[in-house]
Amino acid sequence: MKSLKKYIYQILIIFLMVLLVSGYILNKKSSASKKNEISNILKQLNTRNTQIAKIQKNLFKDGKNINDIINKNEIQFKKIPRDEILNEFGTYSLSKYKTNDILFNGNRGAIGTGFIDFYNNEKNLFLATYDGIFAYAKLDNLERFKKIKSNINTIINYEKFYFHDQYGIKDIFIDNDNLYVSYIGKRKENCYDLKIITTKLNEEYLNFQNFYQTLNCVNVNNSHGFYPAQGAGGRIIKFDEMNLLFTTGDFRNRPLAQNPQSDFGKILSISTAGKNTRVVSLGHRNPQGLYYSKKNNFIISTEHGPKGGDEININHNPTSNIKNFGWPISSYGEHYYKNYSEKILSEAPLKKSHKKYGFEEPLKYFDPSIGISQIIPLNDDETEFLVGAMGNEIKDQDLGIHYIKLDEKRKKVIKNKYTLLNERVRDMIISLDKKIIIIFLETSSTLAVLKKQTIN
Repeated sequence: MKSLKKYIYQILIIFLMVLLVSGYILNKKSSASKKNEISNILKQLNTRNTQIAKIQKNLFKDGKNINDIINKNEIQFKKIPRDEILNEFGTYSLSKYKTNDILFNGNRGAIGTGFIDFYNNEKNLFLATYDGIFAYAKLDNLERFKKIKSNINTIINYEKFYFHDQYGIKDIFIDNDNLYVSYIGKRKENCYDLKIITTKLNEEYLNFQNFYQTLNCVNVNNSHGFYPAQGAGGRIIKFDEMNLLFTTGDFRNRPLAQNPQSDFGKILSISTAGKNTRVVSLGHRNPQGLYYSKKNNFIISTEHGPKGGDEININHNPTSNIKNFGWPISSYGEHYYKNYSEKILSEAPLKKSHKKYGFEEPLKYFDPSIGISQIIPLNDDETEFLVGAMGNEIKDQDLGIHYIKLDEKRKKVIKNKYTLLNERVRDMIISLDKKIIIIFLETSSTLAVLKKQTIN
């Protein structure tokens, strides 16, 4: 009897092992199939984008714009009928408005890319697309954005800006009646910089003028390579009454971030007259999110690391001295490739400590990376924040928003929660009373509106 039971147990064990192995093989095949399917879809999207870009290029020769053919006067959004409730960082209702009228994007995983800001005492919402289309809507009617004509085509006249997902607008910022727009500019052949243009806000016509440009440009043929989409920065916010804060990336020319004579890989203070510029901090790779607390005098920023190592950094008393955040000497990420030359590895060793080498440690880093984007304050004490995540992997906590809570001294993160939206979060803004959050979700070219719910 005992031998029979033993025999039965052995058969059961073998049967379970076969099930496990079979499941693993089927899952592997399914996973490989999915990856192949996704790869094919991305190739198809790239082909379509190239075709649209060629059409746009030919239309430009005739003084026309493909965006006007789709809808000359408006960018129309359609409300998605089903609202949701989010409870992960408070209780918010979530409404979505989707558009098919934005053609160009800042990533191959996106349908359309846009940047947003409030104006007119937060009664209106302003929208800028990646390729320089501007529009506005009333906050209580987000289904119809009226387009605003501008002279941007006369200021930005190199083709890649309008057709290529590596270039385009990087941010917008509205300060009273002044609109600021940052973008990747072409200084000369094979050499690109960061620029800001500005205009008085006008709902009929935007007459842009040059406001700022980096001291020099990054040559495409430098020894470290060139990758604008992974290293541009471009975020603009207000610093004080006389200055703006502006982030710049290194365009993958890594040593520029540690070069005090270069504007790249920095957070800069720029006077509103556009004349005086000074470095607030250096050692940045690609700062995507930025917030300054006037009340508590600190800058909190986010930046893309390489493979792993996205960071949230905090700079207390930023005017006291210039802080160095370490890139590319220190990073908790790794290089994407293993075959770099000894020269490149000596200039960008990515050491796994910041403090040991005299740099500021990040408040938090993400490994694997989340494709970090904008950061906004969630409470009046400025100890709670929302951080956008782009990327493409749900398992890595991309495609959503992260809630972080800091201790009272804002020295460390004491809580972190993740909310999946299944969308790349490109931009976020929050109302002064913290009751309305608007997010641009570029995977589906959608506006998400979060409204704080009152708990009785």
